[in-house]
Amino acid sequence: MSITTTQWKRFAECAQLVGRHAGSLSQLKNEMTSRKLPDLYDDCSKIRSDLLDATLHDLLPKQGHRIGKTRSFMPQAYHLVYFHAATRLSALFPDGTDPLHAPGMPFTRRMWAGGDVAFHDNLEFKDRAYFRCNESVKDVEIKGNEGDEKIFVTIERRISYLTRRTKGYIRGVDPIVENRNLVFLRERPRPQDTPASTTKTIKHSLVSEARHTIIPSPALLFRFSALTFNAHAIHLDKKYCQEVEGYRNLLVHGPLTVVLMLQYLTEHLRKSNDQVITSVTYRNLAPLYAEEEMTLCVRQKEEHLWETWIEGPEGGLAVRASVHTAGGFPVQNSKGKLKQPLN
Repeated sequence: MSITTTQWKRFAECAQLVGRHAGSLSQLKNEMTSRKLPDLYDDCSKIRSDLLDATLHDLLPKQGHRIGKTRSFMPQAYHLVYFHAATRLSALFPDGTDPLHAPGMPFTRRMWAGGDVAFHDNLEFKDRAYFRCNESVKDVEIKGNEGDEKIFVTIERRISYLTRRTKGYIRGVDPIVENRNLVFLRERPRPQDTPASTTKTIKHSLVSEARHTIIPSPALLFRFSALTFNAHAIHLDKKYCQEVEGYRNLLVHGPLTVVLMLQYLTEHLRKSNDQVITSVTYRNLAPLYAEEEMTLCVRQKEEHLWETWIEGPEGGLAVRASVHTAGGFPVQNSKGKLKQPLN
């Protein structure tokens, strides 16, 4: 669904409120949480999951990533490459991001701060199936001093089956419920005034029981951008990253790190026990760059609680997640027989 004239008007009103800063925080929060975001529809074709499999095939352990392998269910976190707003090119911000979740000018620079996902049931690949993702702004918070504010926006996404009936579709269960924590920053000054960004190494004492190092390439970032309908220049344009944002190279996508962590943990669980991932909570702590090493790490804390994280090239924490697991979801197939998910 495209952005309507009414929605653009609401965005402009939010921009005016942001301009008056913290005194209008309650107004800004009310405006954004009452913003009507378009429902997103998708048939969740297995083809897109196969394309993501092909993209990850050379990065993750081969046992679990055979291109085009037979599976009936969407792997955990693969929902991130589905359900995208059909935003027109003319509606994008200068850096290629869409304005749907933005507070308004001058807060147009978006970063992915973290989030959580609950997998209440497996999402099954089915012919002629139809799904809806209902988005809403759940919370808004302003941090920082005036002139250097950061606006944190929490987006809730509820993915549901739509069951065909004679008079259209009715909503079924919500197999996936996700919260995305986005942070919006002020527009950069002129490129020549942009200071070089320094990456702080976050030291830690975590000890992994399994680890796997990969080097993300520009081609990987391009493919993931295409699969997620994301034109954000920080993942695609090295010159923009260096001259406008002050980064040394292309940035790895926040949602891509979630996919990598959960798929690596899924493979580890497959080898060690019969558990499946039921929820994840994660935070992005430091940037990860193309053409630099990043190491996926996992360790078990309790019977159904795991930690997974990503270390940068110097060994510092870049992403950290807490993951809950449980026994496999028993699911009925079209003939009513119970079957276990194949992640």
